[in-house]
Amino acid sequence: MAFIPVSAQETGNITGTVKDGESGELMRSVTVRIKDTKKGGFTDVKGKFNIKGIASGTYSLICTYVGYTSKTVSNIEVTAGQTVTINVNLQPESRKTDEVVIEARRINDNQAAILAQRKNAAQVSDGISQEEISKTPDGDAGQALKRVSGVTLVGDKFVYVRGVSDRYNNTTLNGSALATTEPDKRSFAFDMFPSEFLQSANVAKSFTPDLPGNFVGGLVQLNTVDFPEGFALKASVTSSFNTNTTLKENAFLSTPSSGTDWLGYDDGARSLPSSAPATRKEMDKIIRDAYAGVEDAQNKLQQFGQDLKSSSWKRDSSSANPNSSVNLSYSNIFNIADNDFGVIASLSYGNSFTIKTASDRNTLLNNGSYERISQGSLSNRSAGVGGMLNLAYKIGTTTSLSFKNIYNSSMDDETLLLQGSDSAQGIDFRQFSSQFVQKELFSTQVSGEHTLPIENMLLDWRAGMSESSRDEPDFRRLRYSRQSTSPDAPFIADIQPMGDGTLAGRFFSNLKDKISNASFNLTIPISAEIKIKTGALLESRDRSFTARSFAIASNDISGLLGTDYFSGSPDKIFDAKNFDKRGDTLYVREDSKASDGYSGTENLYSGYALIDAPVSIAGADFRVITGLRAEDNRVQLDGFYSNGLKSVIDYHTLDFLPSLNIVYKLNTITNIRTSASQTLTRPSFRELAPFEFYNFNDLVVVRGNTNLKRTLVQNFDLRLESFFGPGEVASISGFYKNFVNPIEETLSGETGGKPDRTWENGGAKRDSTGAIISDGQATNYGVELELRKSLGFIDNALSNFMFSSNLCFVTSSITISQGNSQETRSMWGQSPYSLNAALYYMNPETGTSVNLAYNRSGRKIVSVAQIGRFPGLEAEGKSPHWYEEPRDLIDISISQPIASDFTVKLVVKDLLNQKLYWNQGDNIVQSNVFGTTISMNLSYRWK
Repeated sequence: MAFIPVSAQETGNITGTVKDGESGELMRSVTVRIKDTKKGGFTDVKGKFNIKGIASGTYSLICTYVGYTSKTVSNIEVTAGQTVTINVNLQPESRKTDEVVIEARRINDNQAAILAQRKNAAQVSDGISQEEISKTPDGDAGQALKRVSGVTLVGDKFVYVRGVSDRYNNTTLNGSALATTEPDKRSFAFDMFPSEFLQSANVAKSFTPDLPGNFVGGLVQLNTVDFPEGFALKASVTSSFNTNTTLKENAFLSTPSSGTDWLGYDDGARSLPSSAPATRKEMDKIIRDAYAGVEDAQNKLQQFGQDLKSSSWKRDSSSANPNSSVNLSYSNIFNIADNDFGVIASLSYGNSFTIKTASDRNTLLNNGSYERISQGSLSNRSAGVGGMLNLAYKIGTTTSLSFKNIYNSSMDDETLLLQGSDSAQGIDFRQFSSQFVQKELFSTQVSGEHTLPIENMLLDWRAGMSESSRDEPDFRRLRYSRQSTSPDAPFIADIQPMGDGTLAGRFFSNLKDKISNASFNLTIPISAEIKIKTGALLESRDRSFTARSFAIASNDISGLLGTDYFSGSPDKIFDAKNFDKRGDTLYVREDSKASDGYSGTENLYSGYALIDAPVSIAGADFRVITGLRAEDNRVQLDGFYSNGLKSVIDYHTLDFLPSLNIVYKLNTITNIRTSASQTLTRPSFRELAPFEFYNFNDLVVVRGNTNLKRTLVQNFDLRLESFFGPGEVASISGFYKNFVNPIEETLSGETGGKPDRTWENGGAKRDSTGAIISDGQATNYGVELELRKSLGFIDNALSNFMFSSNLCFVTSSITISQGNSQETRSMWGQSPYSLNAALYYMNPETGTSVNLAYNRSGRKIVSVAQIGRFPGLEAEGKSPHWYEEPRDLIDISISQPIASDFTVKLVVKDLLNQKLYWNQGDNIVQSNVFGTTISMNLSYRWK
C-alpha cells in the first residue's frame, strides 16, 4: 500500500473546486478531464477534484455536467512536484437548473465563500470566515463571533444573538452538540475554543427542520477544517502587554501554586486531603465523638484541620510578566490505495495575567440605599493547552469519511481582595478569596458522506461525543470585620463558633457534563429542482455536580488566642498548631447540605422531513423550504432541597416544530427571504436543580427552580440581501419573536441577609402568594442592517480598502404580574442595539494588512429583581434591575510579511480602556477596568 505525500510525486497535480455559477453551490459528480489526454475524474461530495501524475507542460481543463454549459480553462502550466489550483464556475443552460446539488459542504476559509454559502442557504444566516478572523485580534471563538451581525459578547465568553440572552442560543461543533463547562449556565463558554481551530463560524437565525429545534436567538455552528489543501506547516509565537497588569510593581495578587499550573491543571496540591471524612454524616459523627472524649475522633478532627495546609492561604504581591502563547499547525495530503487521506493537526499553549482594578462589588437595601459598598482588585492567572486532530479519507468520488477531535484544557487562578462596609450589619470588612478552576473540553466525531447509486441520493451521518469537566479544588474564603463605630479597632477574622463557610471556609466542587449523539440525513433528488430531505437525531446528556463546603470554626476565638492574633494574616491564623483535638481553638465543620449536588440525564429523540422545491405564483418563481421536526425530550434529575428533602424531577415533553422558509430571487445577485417557525428552549439541569451556592464574587446566593417550564417561541423573519461583488453584501432584515414562558434570571429575596438569585418563568401571572396561575408571554422584535463593500467604487486609489458594518436594533417586552402589582420591561439580557464596524486595508503587492474594528452594544438587564423587592427604588420611578452599561471597544491590527515566509502582526485591543459598569437605579453595583492589551505575533510558514 502506498503511503506517500502527494507533494512528493515527481509529476505535478491539478486540483480545485467546481461551483454553480449562479448559486455558488459546490457541485459533485462533475466530469473534469484534461484535453487530449486520458487523465481526468469527477468532483467528489465536497465539490473537489484532484488530477495527479501530470507530466510538466501546458494543458487545458474541461468541466462538463448535464444541464450546464461546459467550460474549458486553458493555458494551465504544470510543473513537476507542484500542485496547481483551478476553481471553476459552471453556468446553468437554463435558469431552472441552478440547484442541481443543494447543501453540499463547502470550503469556508474566506469571506467570499461564507457569503456564497449564505446566498444559497435555506435559512437566514450570517457568519465569519478564518480569513476574516485572522484580520482581527480575536483569540477565541467568542471574540470572533461578536463581529457577526446581531451578535454581542457578554462576560468575554457568552454569546447573545438578536438581543436575547445566551441561554436561548445553542452551539454545535461540526454539526454535533457541545458540552458546557459552566456550572450555572446551559450555554457554551466560547473562550474555551481557540479561534485558530476554526475554519468558519455560522449563526443560523431562522429554523429549518434539519437543524436542532432548541434555539431562539441563533444556532452557532462552529466548523473546523474538513480537508487540507495540501502540505502546510506553520508556527507562531505571541507576546502581549496589558496596561493595567503587566509589570505593575507588586500589583498582582497570588497564592501558592502547584507544579503544573503553567500547563493549565493542578497536580493535586489543592485536592481535599485524604484525612477528610468521606461524607457529611461521617464528619458530624467525628465532631460529636471528639466532644464526647473519643480519642480516635479527636485525632481525626485535629489531623484534618492540620492537613488543610495553612501555607495555601499565604498571599503574595508581585509584578505580572507579559502574556505569551505558542501555536503550531500541520496539514498534508497522503495517497493511500490511490485515494486521498488528509491530516490536519494543531497545538496551542497560552499563559496570561489579568488585573481588574476598581472592582466595585455592591448590593442595595430594599429602600434603594447601599447595603454593602466595597472596592478592590481581582488578579487572575490563566494557562492552557489545546489540540486538534482531523483525519479525512476520500474513497473515489462517492465517499468521504472524517474523524475529528478537539481537546482544550485551561485553568484560572483568581485572587480577590475587597474592602468595604455593610450598613445592615454595621460593620467595615475586608474580604479575601482564592479560587482555582480547571476546565477541560474534549470532542470527538466520526462522520461520512456518500453519494448513493440510487437516483444520486446523498447520505451523510455522524456519531460523536463531547465531554467537559470543571474542577474547583479548595476555593478559600475569609472575611475580616470590625464595628463601623470603631474605626480605630483592628479587623478581626470572622470565625464563628459554629462556622460559616462563606465567611471563613474552603469549598471543593466538581462538574462533569457529557453528550453523546448520532444522526443521519438523507437527501433525495426528485428532479434537478426538487429534493426531499429526512433524518433523525439521538442525543443523550449526562451531568453530575458534587460539592463539599467546610467552615473553619472556633469556640472562643478571642479568649484562647487573643484578638491581636486573629487580626493577622490567614496563613498565621490557620497554622496547624491552632487546630486542637477538641476544637477549643480552631476546628473544621462541614456546612455542606444534601442539596449541594445533583445528577441528571436528558434524552432527546428527534426526526424530521422537509421538501425543498420551486413554486411559481403569478409568474414569479419562489424557492420554498418547508417541513416538520418532532422532538421527544425527557429530563430526569435527582437532588435535594435545602431542607434535606429529596427532589426527583421527571420532565417529559413532545414538541412538533413546523418551519416555512421562502426565497425569492429578485435577480442573480438579490434575494428576498421570509421565514416562519416554532422553536423552543428547555430548562437546564442547573436551572432546575435546587442546589444552593453563595457566589462570593457577586455577593448573592444562587439556587435553582424545580417548577420551571420549557419556553416555546414563534419566530418570523424577513430579509432583503444583495451580493453585488466578491465578498460584498448589503442586507436589511426584520424579525419578530413571541415567547411563551420565557426563562429569566431573577433576584428573588434574601437568605441569611444575602440576596437570592434564581430562575423564573418570566411574565407568568401570579396570585398574592406567588403561585403561577397562567403562562407568561414576552415579545422580541427588531431590524438588522448590514453593509460590506470595497471602497474602490469611490476612487480606484481606494480599491484596497474594504468597509464592513452591521447594526441591530432590538425591542423586547415582558409583563410581570404578581398579586395586584404589574411591571412591563425589556427581557433579561436584551440589548436595544449592537453595532460592529470595521475598515480593512490590504495591499496585494506588499502583503500589508491594516484593520480597524469597533464594537458597542446597548444597556441591558443582567439580573432581574422581583416586583416589590426594592420598593424604595420603585417609589422613585427607578428600575430595580441590574443593568450592564454600554462601553466602546476599538481594536487595531497591522500585519506585514517579512521575506517570503515570515509574518509579523501587531495588535492593540480595547484601545479606549473604558470601565465596565453594572448599575441598579443610579447606584453602581459592580465595575471593572480591564486595561489595553498590546501584542506582537511572529509566524513562520513552511510550504
